[in-house]
Amino acid sequence: MHSCNVITAANAAQYMGATVLVEMVWNQDPEPLWRCLHIVGMALPMEGVYHEAGYFLTMPLDGQADFPTELCFYNIRTIRAIRHRDRQSSGNVLGRMTRPYASRSGAALPARRDGAPVAMNGSTGVAHP
Repeated sequence: MHSCNVITAANAAQYMGATVLVEMVWNQDPEPLWRCLHIVGMALPMEGVYHEAGYFLTMPLDGQADFPTELCFYNIRTIRAIRHRDRQSSGNVLGRMTRPYASRSGAALPARRDGAPVAMNGSTGVAHP
C-alpha cells in the first residue's frame, strides 16, 4: 500500500461536493495518473468497524458513469479543488500548484521591438535588406 498521507479523516470533508484535480499513484505503476473528478461522497475509517484507509466516491466530469468510483486516500499524491468561473471555462488550478518539475506556460507573449508592438507576422513595417 502506497502511503502519501495527503488526505486524512480530518481534512477529507473540505473536498465534499468539490471538483478536484487529483494526482494518483500506485506501488505497481511508476507513472502517476492525473484526473479531474467530482467528489460526491466518502467513507472514513471507524474504530472497530472499518479499519482500512478512507476513500472518496468520485464521478468523472463527463457524467458518463452510472455509479461513483472509489478513490482511496492512500493513492492520492496531490489534490486541488478547482473553482469554476463558468460552465465553459475551467478554473485555474495549475498556476497555484507545486509541480515536481519546472514548466513553462507555453503561452506566447506579444512581440515587442524597442517598446513598439510587432504585428502577428513579425513585420515591423520597415524594409530590411
